Amino acid sequence: MKRVLVYALGFALAFAVLSTWLGPKAIGWYVTPADQPAMLSCNAAVVGAMHRLVMTQLWGTLVGAVLGIVIGILMARRGPPSPAPTKTP
Repeated sequence: MKRVLVYALGFALAFAVLSTWLGPKAIGWYVTPADQPAMLSCNAAVVGAMHRLVMTQLWGTLVGAVLGIVIGILMARRGPPSPAPTKTP
């Protein structure tokens, strides 16, 4: 089961990166009309908006990763709680 989870997370990460890289290009291609002049095309606006979206996602991922590392380090330093002292009669 652990191997299946590792493969699932690995492929999810790979396809997330691939879709982040190819998504804006595909959407820009999709909204570009073939029968209209370039002056009436909204391709530049769509590609610009998608670029801002991808950059925002990357910054959010970076901030989340840094926060996760910091919290993980702080939680690891704490260590397990020490056992309560036993009273000897």
